[in-house]
Formats: sequence, C-alpha cells, structure tokens
Amino acid sequence: MKKITLVYFSPTKTTETVLRDITQGLAQSLEISSSEITAVNFTRPEIRGTVLEPFDKDDIVLLGAPVYAGRLPADAADFFKKLTASGTPAILTVVYGNREYEDALLELKDVASACGFIPVAGAAFIGEHSFASTDIPVAMNRPDENDLKQAQDFGGNTGTLLKKTTDLKKLAVLEVPGNFPYREGMGTGAPDFIAVTDACTECGICATACPSNAIDADDGFATIAADCILCCACIKACPEQARLMKAGPIKDKARWLNETCSIPKPVQVFFAVEP
Repeated sequence: MKKITLVYFSPTKTTETVLRDITQGLAQSLEISSSEITAVNFTRPEIRGTVLEPFDKDDIVLLGAPVYAGRLPADAADFFKKLTASGTPAILTVVYGNREYEDALLELKDVASACGFIPVAGAAFIGEHSFASTDIPVAMNRPDENDLKQAQDFGGNTGTLLKKTTDLKKLAVLEVPGNFPYREGMGTGAPDFIAVTDACTECGICATACPSNAIDADDGFATIAADCILCCACIKACPEQARLMKAGPIKDKARWLNETCSIPKPVQVFFAVEP
C-alpha cells in the first residue's frame, strides 16, 4: 500500500492549500485512504529541528514551498536538504505571487534529486503575494477555485502516470524551467517596515504565525528586523489588523507589483515521461 506524505513550508498557507488539493486528486486516482496520508508542516522553526525518517519506494512525497525572489526560501531549502529517500517518487510544487518563479522549481527538483527522490511531476501555482493587501492587491484570493480544480487535476494526472509506470527509473528526467547557477536569493533581514498600531491586543497570534521567531513579545510585538524573512505572515494572521506596512521600500515594491503584475498568470505543470 502506498503512503502519501506532504512536506511543506507555508507561512501564509497558500502552499499548504494547493498541496492539499493536489493530494486529494492523487489519493482519489490511486485509491489511497486518508489514513495513509501524513502532513509535515515545517513552517515553524521548532519543527525544522527534527529529522524525518527515510522515505522508500512505498512512499509518495509532495514537496512544496513558496517562491521568494525567484528562489526557495532558505529555511525551506535547508530542511528539504535533510530529507533522505531511496527511489521515492516526488511531486514538486512552488507557489509564487504572480510575478515569476524563475529558478525556484528547478532548485526544488535539484534538491529532491540529490536527496534520492525521483521527481515525477512539478508545478508552479499562483498565491496571493506576501506584500498584497486590500489597498494594494497583488494576486488577491489566489489560489482561487479554478486554481484548486487544476491542483486536483494535477494530482489525478500524476496518479495516472504512477499507475502506468512500472519502473520509475525508466522515466525521462523531469524538465522544468530555471537556470543554474541560480539567481541570488533574498536572504534574511529586512528594513523596519511593519508598524504595530494601538489596535494590538497582544494576543500573540503574530508570533505564532512567524516562521523565523522575528516577533518580540517583550517589545510590544514589534518585528525583529534582522530575523525577518519578509513573508508578512504576521500581518495576514493578525485578527485585529493591527500590523500594517509602513511607507518605504517594501510598500513601494508592493505598489510596483500591483502595477506590473496585474494580469493573472496561469498554473504551469510538468510531467516526467517514458522515453
């Protein structure tokens, strides 16, 4: 019996949403029950300190992460590199904010291959941009209903590929866009760009949402700029909308994205095929 494991980094939950719909289509195609599906959400730093058991040929693993400046987030890449597999089929997914995903999917494929996975399918989905807001929308409300239908279809089609493939090693190498050497990533550290207003009730939800422990509860839940990865999960998670983006370079970037990336981009999917 095959087992499905989702392994993902998803500060604003768009990657998680897409992966769960891919899994739904995959599980239906392969007739895998929910009891054989496990999710490993390593967004929080304490989870990233764990080491997962090796995967084998009885596993199917979905690897997913958002795209930051055309690359995988450093924390996501570092965790993926700790995985070990032995000929395990991997389904790769990156989610980007309607600009470009550049080298991220290729980077994920290369990391997966180096860990012993056999990448059988890859996809680039659109998610609401981290810098987006109601005032400055960028890919708002994506993934939308159509995106998630495509996610289910992608999972189902990957299941069909796995059912008809008797030897994964005979598949052609999965080809995805991207360049090597990869473009320079975003790194850690940010300008002071988040204001905490008087609406803050000190509930701590922002600190729980932050994937880099960059919220200082002893300083009015201010952002620790040196540790911030610009994911804006704290802004999106705040139930009081008490965290706002200040005027400055990040808000200027959001406006630029709003002006230049307004045309909705399509989902892109890729499959390994038998030669």
